Amino acid sequence: VGFPLPGMEPRRGPSPAKDDPLGFKSGEFRVEDDIMKEEKRYFGAVKPDEEPIEYAPVQSTDQVLLISPTAFGYNPEAAKDNRFMHEVDEGELANVRRRVMREHENLVDLLGNLKGPLQMTVHLFDHKESHGTPDAVFPNNWFSTAPDVLNFYPMKNENRRKERRKDLVAYLDRQSKCTIDLSTEEEDDPPRYLEGTGSLVLDRVNRVAYVAVSERSNLGLAKLWGELNNYEIVSFDAQDRHGDPIYHTNVMMSVGTEAALVCKDSLSAEDWEKVSSSLVKTSGPKRVVVEITMEQMECFACNCLEVRNWKFFPALVMSTRAYRSLREDQLVVLREHFDGIHHVDLTTIEDVGGGSVRCCIAELFDGFHIYDKEGVVRDIEIKGIKSVM
Repeated sequence: VGFPLPGMEPRRGPSPAKDDPLGFKSGEFRVEDDIMKEEKRYFGAVKPDEEPIEYAPVQSTDQVLLISPTAFGYNPEAAKDNRFMHEVDEGELANVRRRVMREHENLVDLLGNLKGPLQMTVHLFDHKESHGTPDAVFPNNWFSTAPDVLNFYPMKNENRRKERRKDLVAYLDRQSKCTIDLSTEEEDDPPRYLEGTGSLVLDRVNRVAYVAVSERSNLGLAKLWGELNNYEIVSFDAQDRHGDPIYHTNVMMSVGTEAALVCKDSLSAEDWEKVSSSLVKTSGPKRVVVEITMEQMECFACNCLEVRNWKFFPALVMSTRAYRSLREDQLVVLREHFDGIHHVDLTTIEDVGGGSVRCCIAELFDGFHIYDKEGVVRDIEIKGIKSVM
């Protein structure tokens, strides 16, 4: 399945940077998980019959998928190697879930409100207690998309594997031409794991994937993924302040079109040189690297994401905790390279779930969009599911 994956040409224009306050009402459609009755499984790598359309590569998208944390909870399995997570008492779960729901609704509003600064399309799903998926709010770990291509990934924790629900798999797969499934690596002896864009921080323009090796990010499997998706793999070791491997790469670095954020304190001098020199070697716009400290990383400063706003300009989304950890000189640089820095309070999700904005957002790239002749996004019906596409 080793063939080039296309991107999409962004529109060009001025990019006045501005920070934006929160406070919008959401107008997204919520897709109920039990509407989809399709039982067929769509796993398996399949090369498209026709040649893929060639597009100029693009780093980010204006369409995303989110899972509302309707059955959110502390996940002790995941906490074994995620130092960002903090346990909550059973008696506090109801209050925690209410706070988490409020935080996530604000994130959805920020991304998708038609009167907001971004005006993205949000595909929003629920999950239930019966699913047994307390971490479902972080969908970027079990799948990723590229134009016309869908990847499924092997997950370390058994209860996180349940996040690959039949309805979600069918919803995604029927919109792609090629599916690459590595999830069977979970059952191998020994098993290997590679947790989506948590493990792989992608430079989509230059087709480079950055991987901090850990129990959740197997280097051999990352290299196989690179061969299948036509990406160069840049691997390294990243450690927290206790000297333990950082569980996901996207905790310590983020890559945008013109700017990247990297926690220099988590890398050896050799690995810092490898990563930073690779990031500035770009065939697209010149890219700057913003050095993030260990303390800022612990505030999720690197767990941010470049998205495309309604003008199709790149904008940066992060948590309020992350934003407040940044120095003014760092913000000045970021404002020069993004059409706004937008932030939302995700304190409870961060403290209990151990992930922030980037973890909550799964990107949907071209091939997952349906346009009319004028390029206007339309509502469509997919076998009973009402979806904003």
